[in-house]
Amino acid sequence: MHRTRSLDYGVVLEGEIIMELDSGEKVLMKKGDIAVQRGTMHGWRNPSKENWTRMLFVLQDCKPISAEDGKQLGEDLGKSSDLPPSDGANA
Repeated sequence: MHRTRSLDYGVVLEGEIIMELDSGEKVLMKKGDIAVQRGTMHGWRNPSKENWTRMLFVLQDCKPISAEDGKQLGEDLGKSSDLPPSDGANA
């Protein structure tokens, strides 16, 4: 699972994909479905071993996200810690 500091739009163009959230919720998305997320811990999984899935993502910069306790939620790339953050620092 990972989280980006952005407003994300994900559109399923072909196939199916499961969106998994840190709450344990799993949503099967099909062609034409759209997911809109902001600071959500999530992951993607193709439920098929034979068919591929194609998605289009648009990520828009947004203000920092705060949890209910006021703690600011940063970017969390999961096990991909070798990737640079998308906070514009490297732009």
